[in-house]
Amino acid sequence: MKKNLLFVAGLMSVLLFSSCAKDPANPGYAQYMFINAAPDVAAGLDFYVGDLKQNILPIAFGSNTIYNSTTPGNKAIKVTIAGQQTIFSANNYNVSDLRDQPARYTLLAVNKIQNAELVWIQDNLTTPAPGKAHLRIIHASEDAPAVNAFNGTATTALYPAAVSFKGSTSFVALDATLLGTSYSIQIRNAATNAVVRTQPMTAVDGKIYTIVVRGSVTPSPWVPANTVSSTLVANN
Repeated sequence: MKKNLLFVAGLMSVLLFSSCAKDPANPGYAQYMFINAAPDVAAGLDFYVGDLKQNILPIAFGSNTIYNSTTPGNKAIKVTIAGQQTIFSANNYNVSDLRDQPARYTLLAVNKIQNAELVWIQDNLTTPAPGKAHLRIIHASEDAPAVNAFNGTATTALYPAAVSFKGSTSFVALDATLLGTSYSIQIRNAATNAVVRTQPMTAVDGKIYTIVVRGSVTPSPWVPANTVSSTLVANN
């Protein structure tokens, strides 16, 4: 009888500990992706959280990291020109702690060197419904007009409102298949309807995507050939 009582007590303590312990698959860490959308840093950028460098190779213009993890709280973010101590830009950001689903963010280096900025956008990576993919637009070109996006030559925009520099749309659902559905997304000037950029993409069922509008209408002395362009980023 005594052995049975000890077994029951031990079992209850294990169950109690299990109910209180944090799921190691959901540690409550936030996750962040860094995108280099600075049009005139030919050397690329190095990205730091605190004093810890987050990249091995320089992050080239238009390139991005995967989502990395960080503990919640106030984070000192610093971006430098690759291989130098020259600070491109720096700022502090408060990172949330969401236990059921980690908070995810996209951090972009934008603007030309003399006006360098970091833009911090929180991501909503809710799983798309079956047969759907999600798409949003981030506007990271400092002198490009406000834009909206269209499915090819369609006359109805994908988003209810245009997006301007340093802004982002919400995610919208697109039809998608397991093998991928092809799209030609036209990014158009919201005022004139002129096509600024056409971004091809293949929407795979369950995937989440971001089109980053980057580059510069006005070339700089450092990169005189730079123009407005776009990058397709996979968020999951």
